[in-house]
Amino acid sequence: YQPPPYDGQNLFLGYCASCHGPVGAGDGPMAPHLAGSTGDLRTLAARNGGVFPREQIVEMIDGRSFRSIHGAADMPVWGWQFRREEGMTEEGLRNVQARIDALVAHIETLQHR
Repeated sequence: YQPPPYDGQNLFLGYCASCHGPVGAGDGPMAPHLAGSTGDLRTLAARNGGVFPREQIVEMIDGRSFRSIHGAADMPVWGWQFRREEGMTEEGLRNVQARIDALVAHIETLQHR
């Protein structure tokens, strides 16, 4: 079974842009209502010695890592939501991972060069 291709940009716009803004600048319409700053996702690599912190981003999206800046979990754990939508079957879990991978790949394209 091969998961369907997911459009990372479309996933970002649907799940992330309300807080992080359409280009990841941290200026989404919900940002002022959060416990802290959403930060600029475009500078993740720069803030990590020039290396995009892929695994940290995956863990934040899938729920293995929480950031205190999100207060009482203001940032939804999209991995949990994706599992609800896709199901817990082997195929569903592969789809969840494919969605997360597409989303992270898109966030990587937002990095300032």
